[in-house]
Amino acid sequence: MENSETPSDDEPDMSAYNFMIMKFPIRFLCFVVLLFSTAHRGVCETQKLTDFSRDIAPILQSKCASCHEGEKARNGFVVSDRNALLAFVEPGNSKDSSLWSDYLVQPPKEKLADSLVMPPDGPLKVAELAMLKLWIDEGADWPEGTSINSRETPTGEKTSGGTSFMGTKIYRAIGYFHPAIVHFPIALFIVGGVCAFLSYFLGPRCQTTAFQCVTIAATAAVLTAVMGWSFADTQGYPAWNKMLSNNATHDETNFFMHRWLGTLTAVLGVVCVLFGLMARRYKSDGLGHAWRLGAIVLAALVGMVGHQGGELVYGDIFDKAIEQLNK
Repeated sequence: MENSETPSDDEPDMSAYNFMIMKFPIRFLCFVVLLFSTAHRGVCETQKLTDFSRDIAPILQSKCASCHEGEKARNGFVVSDRNALLAFVEPGNSKDSSLWSDYLVQPPKEKLADSLVMPPDGPLKVAELAMLKLWIDEGADWPEGTSINSRETPTGEKTSGGTSFMGTKIYRAIGYFHPAIVHFPIALFIVGGVCAFLSYFLGPRCQTTAFQCVTIAATAAVLTAVMGWSFADTQGYPAWNKMLSNNATHDETNFFMHRWLGTLTAVLGVVCVLFGLMARRYKSDGLGHAWRLGAIVLAALVGMVGHQGGELVYGDIFDKAIEQLNK
């Protein structure tokens, strides 16, 4: 008697097709990771996002030179004197640099009468402050022999019409999309985690939905993480290698946890997808449980990361909500 489970000669062999379908997500994920890691490495190879001649000298020239240049420089401080300016800077630490804390940042209202903020007519624009802060945190590099009046092109950097390398510009530009795209992987990871949990009770249909959600979310999470790192650089947040100190503020702690938990979420998302693909290929119950439990953990983790991001933008949202209820 012919086995009913044996496919007939007229039926197409779908094994090769299924194998290709199963391999597509992993190939796509690998492509995305490779593409953006290469872009980020290209930026890191320059070591610094700021360049003195391109980014800092124009600010000093336009905002400071009118009062602090020449023989009649106010208080004897000449802004074009490299050693004089760097005496007010703690390279790599804007918080402990008097240039930043005493002369650039607006003091609290109770200390406005004693304010030393320059220029006298008010603080610099937010973008200019962010650039100066980032420059200090990156080491306050002012090459010897470089004047604030010179607009020299950094050695080895490709330019077009006086602008920076296109890869650097793209990396900086995509950071501004981080707040918009971040909600996409958050929602999908949560849906994937819920479906993974329900698959233990409702069967394979929920499991398939969970895997599809996690696969798409992992891809989006990698993009979001890269954008987040770019956004942190352009907004003047602490450098990636600056660890938490004992006197770190609430916002600094939140940012540190948000950056690294967000990166961890992207990495675990990719690992979870790989486990799911292997579970399907080798029909392994152990790997099947592993990726589904991973999806559930990711749902909780991405909720935590999202909350931290919300606090960075809106402050302590729970306290503000309670304040509204108590009015």
